Amino acid sequence: MPLLKKKSLLLIVIFSGTGQLFASTSLSILPPEDLSNNFNDLVREVRPSWWGNWNLDLAIKPGAIGVIDTNTGTFHPAGQQIANISVVSGVISEELKLSTSDVKGPQVASFTMSDQSSKVSVNTDLKWQFSKRGAMMAQWDLVQEQSLKGPFQVINENMDLLKSVAADMDMYDPEAGAISQGFGVVTSVLLAKSGMNVASLSDSSQWSITGQADSLQSMLGRGSAKASYSSAGGDSDVMSMVWPSQPNTTTDDLVPVAYTFASINGEQIIPYWIEEIEAFQIIFENKGSYFVKATLKYQTPGGEKELHQDIVGFMTRSMDNIPLDATELTLEMEFVDAIPSTTDFYHWDTPLGTWSTGKRHVEIDGWWPGQPSFVIQEDRTNTTSLRVAIDK
Repeated sequence: MPLLKKKSLLLIVIFSGTGQLFASTSLSILPPEDLSNNFNDLVREVRPSWWGNWNLDLAIKPGAIGVIDTNTGTFHPAGQQIANISVVSGVISEELKLSTSDVKGPQVASFTMSDQSSKVSVNTDLKWQFSKRGAMMAQWDLVQEQSLKGPFQVINENMDLLKSVAADMDMYDPEAGAISQGFGVVTSVLLAKSGMNVASLSDSSQWSITGQADSLQSMLGRGSAKASYSSAGGDSDVMSMVWPSQPNTTTDDLVPVAYTFASINGEQIIPYWIEEIEAFQIIFENKGSYFVKATLKYQTPGGEKELHQDIVGFMTRSMDNIPLDATELTLEMEFVDAIPSTTDFYHWDTPLGTWSTGKRHVEIDGWWPGQPSFVIQEDRTNTTSLRVAIDK
């Protein structure tokens, strides 16, 4: 999947008591057609295995069948949905704020007060400024998460239907009887009652939204009044998606902002799919001086398998071609010449659905005669606590 080719990350993630999520990332300048991929990257800074719904496509719902175009990062619905499904709904309360570092705002551009029937009305104009092409901000009041109940069972029970739909979308090989990755089913969605996606298509632009102060606060997820606005827009080189979709209206309808997707490889289901994976890979980067002997043991339908790799200091090595049906993975790391002799272990039940990129990066550290360790970067786990000392 083509993501940002040049990306310098300046990430700030804040979890507040009100459930607010905030991500701020400095992204490279991208052409307008890649806005969906920009939005996907921002969403994944706070929800790594999710897709963003930049265009606010209402066809995205649990059980929806379709194809994700990894070039554009968008979902193309097949026009069909799996029938007779159960959807689990959970109430949430999160203010989702996503922004590149090239956005300033919201700033109060102006406000006016009027007294109508002994009631004071405050009209506010909020403005955002964008200083680079591709700069983007999104702000949503998330209120519900809907998930397909028992997605594995549902997809398996409807495999014949899915093969037929995949064939209609040129995502099925009849000779092999196999569905291609990229085709699958939406398994969960995040729903918002109000908010906006805004992006600049030039190096200098601005966008604003105007309305009653309490209604605008609700647009941003901070108020108790019905969310609404009187006008929204900006320079001609700004693209925006706003909900409610029309000014001077309120709505109880919710809009999908992000979603998860289960793709199918042959007949194998890959939950939380975000890119094509042919096999799993473990990459070792030895930043220390120890010579490490790594052994990976895992189960397959054909029995237990093993892979071995030696990693000397300051070198990078990998274990490749770990099959998609591998389960019960145990990584054994023997630090040669450590005092005392030391072997560390790490375990994964299954990488399918958890290794969304198909990779795990193992960073090895430690200088003789000091204590060696390794960290699984994606799992953010330091294995020092898993150390086993072996007397020779």
